[in-house]
Amino acid sequence: MNFLLRAGFIVHLAALPAVDVRDVQIPSFDKSPLAATYYNPGLPGPGVVIFRNCDQTRTSVDGFARKLAQRGAHVVVYDYRGGLAEGRSWRETRNGDADRVHAWLSSMPGVDRTRLAAVGGSCGVALTLDFAAKHADQIRGIVVLSGPGDSAQRAFIARSPRIGVLGATSDGDGPGGVANVEPIVKASSSKASRMFVLPTGHGMDILKANTAFEKTALDFLGAQLSLSHRE
Repeated sequence: MNFLLRAGFIVHLAALPAVDVRDVQIPSFDKSPLAATYYNPGLPGPGVVIFRNCDQTRTSVDGFARKLAQRGAHVVVYDYRGGLAEGRSWRETRNGDADRVHAWLSSMPGVDRTRLAAVGGSCGVALTLDFAAKHADQIRGIVVLSGPGDSAQRAFIARSPRIGVLGATSDGDGPGGVANVEPIVKASSSKASRMFVLPTGHGMDILKANTAFEKTALDFLGAQLSLSHRE
């Protein structure tokens, strides 16, 4: 009995796709190198860009990125550059960098450019919303954690019923957390869109601090991206 159980477990592990994780340098529009990590699931599938909290590095979301790649998504997370590009604002610089990350990911073998998603925490929420607006014909879903969106971004969500929005904040974010995220989710008419208030965590750390919600986020992205693989 024990042998059979162990053998079955080994077969289950072998059936999971082998995720190839590698660090890369993505040249931006002004040739500035963007340090990134690419999670290749080893089979064709959709792409996901993660916009992590501004006070963290890309390694802070390694666990979530790996789990998402195990489900069949090609995932990239990158470190934001220090400072601004010459002649560009913070938003222009960051969005220009994100466009180059998008182009790089879309060029990877096996990436289905018609099925993309974005995940953003804290300051990364604004970047996620701008990214989704820029690539609206490809985006199937977004996850926004703790950060705010402006009126133009909410208007974009309102006229994009195909894009599901999963939003979350925590009690630790205070009343401002709900005020930031809830209007983004409420702007969506997608039946898949949902809002959560969790006990603790800020931005991407909400996923680490609330394991049940992390699974909810993985399931949400899996459904929006039509991922065929399940753990």
